[in-house]
Amino acid sequence: MCGSTFGLKINAAVTNGADIYCFMRNGGNSHEPSWAAAYQFIKNKKQGLFKTSPKQAASLIVEEVVQDPIKYEDCINYLGDLYTGESSPVGSSGNKELENEINSLTESKEKSPKGKYIDRYDY
Repeated sequence: MCGSTFGLKINAAVTNGADIYCFMRNGGNSHEPSWAAAYQFIKNKKQGLFKTSPKQAASLIVEEVVQDPIKYEDCINYLGDLYTGESSPVGSSGNKELENEINSLTESKEKSPKGKYIDRYDY
C-alpha cells in the first residue's frame, strides 16, 4: 500500500515543459506567454552550472511531444511556433506558412551584414 501511494504522489508531481506549453496553448494563449512560462519552468528545473538555452528548451519540448504523440495530439500544430515565434491558428496545417517563414528568415539573414543578425533565442 505504501508503495502505491508513493507512486501516485510521484506521478501526480511529474510535469514538463511540453505540459505547460501545450496546456497554455490549448487554453487559448498565444505563443509568447506560453513559451515564456514553459521556458521559465525548464530553466528552474535544470540544476547545475550551465544555463539552458532557449534552443535547448524548444528541443526538449519537441522531444517530449514526439515521445508521446497521443498525449500531445492537440499540441502538434504548435511545435513550429517554437522556432518561428508566431502563433498558428488551431487546426491549420501551417506547412506552407512555416516554409514561407523559414524562407523569409533565411533571406533576411543573408541580406544582413555579418554580426547584425539577431537570433531570437540568443541569451
